[in-house]
Amino acid sequence: MNIKTFLSPTNTQKRLLRDLIIILLLTSGAITAVTLIQGANMRNNIAQEHIRQSLVNTSDIIFQFYEPVLSNASLIQKWGLAGIWRMGDMPSVTAKLIPMMENLPQIEAIKFGDTSGHSYLLARNGNIWMTRTTSQDAPEEIHWQQWVNQQPMKTWVEKKAYDFKGRPWYRMGLSKFPQNQEAVTWIPPYMFDYDKHFGLSVAMTWPSGKETSEISVMALDISINGLFNNISETRVGANGTAFLFDGDTSVYHPENKEAATGKNRFSSHLTTVETANVRVAMTTWHDKNKPTNAFMFSLDGQAYWAGVQPIDADTRDLWIGVVVPQSDFLNKVQEKRWAILVAVSGVFALGLLMAGFVVWKYRHQLRDMPNRAIRDDHFADDVRRLICQGEGATLEFKSTLRMNLNTDKSDKNIEVAWLKTVSAFMNTNGGMIIIGANDDGEVIGTAPDGFENQDKCRLHFRNLIHQHIGLEFTKYIHLSIGTIDGHTLMVIECERANAPVFLINKKIESFYVRSGPSSLSLSMGQMLKYLESRT
Repeated sequence: MNIKTFLSPTNTQKRLLRDLIIILLLTSGAITAVTLIQGANMRNNIAQEHIRQSLVNTSDIIFQFYEPVLSNASLIQKWGLAGIWRMGDMPSVTAKLIPMMENLPQIEAIKFGDTSGHSYLLARNGNIWMTRTTSQDAPEEIHWQQWVNQQPMKTWVEKKAYDFKGRPWYRMGLSKFPQNQEAVTWIPPYMFDYDKHFGLSVAMTWPSGKETSEISVMALDISINGLFNNISETRVGANGTAFLFDGDTSVYHPENKEAATGKNRFSSHLTTVETANVRVAMTTWHDKNKPTNAFMFSLDGQAYWAGVQPIDADTRDLWIGVVVPQSDFLNKVQEKRWAILVAVSGVFALGLLMAGFVVWKYRHQLRDMPNRAIRDDHFADDVRRLICQGEGATLEFKSTLRMNLNTDKSDKNIEVAWLKTVSAFMNTNGGMIIIGANDDGEVIGTAPDGFENQDKCRLHFRNLIHQHIGLEFTKYIHLSIGTIDGHTLMVIECERANAPVFLINKKIESFYVRSGPSSLSLSMGQMLKYLESRT
C-alpha cells in the first residue's frame, strides 16, 4: 500500500483502517506527551493526599490526648455554674477531683481563681496529691495540704504572698470572658509555678453567682513533654517528622537538660530549630505566604513535602506540621517512569498491528456491536438487556435511592451504599448502577423513595454527589430516569475518572475500588500502590 492509496482509500474498510491507524498514532503520541507532562501533577496529587492523611493521623493522636481534657474542663465549668464548686468547701471538691484526675494522666494539675482573690490548686506528685489555697482574707498566707488515697493528711501554712492574677492561665482566661465563655481558651506553653515544668493549659470561665459580679477562671495543666510523647508515636511515612508550632515563628520542642535554664527552653524561633527539615519547612512556609495546601522544598538535594493545620480551627492557637521526604511515597513511581513510557510505546506498537487485523476480521461484528450507554428512546430495552446480564464488576442493582425497605424510613446508610459503588466504579473501569431493581434482578421501581417528581429526584441525586464525591467529578456521572412496565427506574452511568475519587462521609475520606461484584476500601498504602499500578 503506497502513501497515496493509504491517504485516499476507496474501500470503506480501508478507510476505517486508515482512520484507526491515524487515531492510534496520534493517541500514542499524545499519551506519551501527557504522561511526561502529567507526571508532575500525579506526584503533586499523591503528595497532597499523603500529607493530608499524615496531618489527619497526627491530629487524631493529639485529639485522643487532649479531648478528655476538654470534656472534663467543660464538666468542671458546669459544676461552677451549678454551684457545686464552692471555695468554702474545698475538701469536698478535692474529693471529687482526685478520682477524675487519676483517670487522666495527661492532666498535671487543676487550678482555680476568682476576681475576689480566692485561688485553689490540686496537683499530683506520684501517689501523693497536694492542694494549695489562698484567700482574700489572708493574702499573706498559702495553705497547703497533702492527700493520700483520696484522704486529707498533713496540712501547713506558708507565710508568703501569692499573686495568681498575674499568671498566664488566669490573665488570658479572664480576658476571654464573656465572649468565649462557652469554649476553652488554649494558653500557650509557660512554666508552671508549682513544679517548675513547662506545659500548656486549657482555661474556662464562668460567673461566680447570679447576684455578684465575680468571675471564676479554671485551668487544666498539660505537660508539654506528655504531648510530645504522643506526637512521637505518629507514623508520618518511613522518614517523616511531626511537630508543633504557634502558627507563626515559634516551633515547640520537648524540654531538655541542655536548655533547662534557658528562657525559651520549650520553643525555638523557626530559624534556629535544630531539626533541619523542620527548620527549612517553616522558613519555606513563610516565604510562600503560609499556604494551606501541601508544599514542596529541597534540602541537601533531596525533595521534601510539608503541610500544616491548626489543632483547633476556631482558636488557631496551636498548629501541627508534618514533613515527609518525597522518596517515602514517590520513589517507586519515579524509578518506573521511563519503564512505563517504554511499555506504553510497545503496547501501542503492538496494538497498531493488531488493530488492522481486528478491523478486517471483525468488520461485520464491529458494525453490529450494540451501544453500551442507555439510550433515551430505547430505555426499557437497554435496561432489560443489562438486568439479564446480572450483577458483576461493572453492573450493580440497588432497590432504592434513600429508603430503607425494612424500616420504611429514609436511611443515610442506603445512600452511602450506592455512593460507595459510584466512587469504586470511577476509580476502576467505570460501570452502571440500576436503582429500582433488587439483587435478584426483579424490577420494583423507585416509588418507595417518595420523590414528588423527577426534578426533585435529580436535585437530591446531585446534592448527594456534590456532598460526598465532589462537584469536579460530576462530568463522569450520568443519570437516566425511565419506566419499565409502569415502574420508574434510575440508571447511574459512571465513567472511569482520571484522578483519585474519595467518598466523604462524616468528614472521613475513603478510597474504594471495584473487585468483581464488590466495592473494596483501600488503606493509604494500598491506595498508593493501586494508583501507581493504575497510572
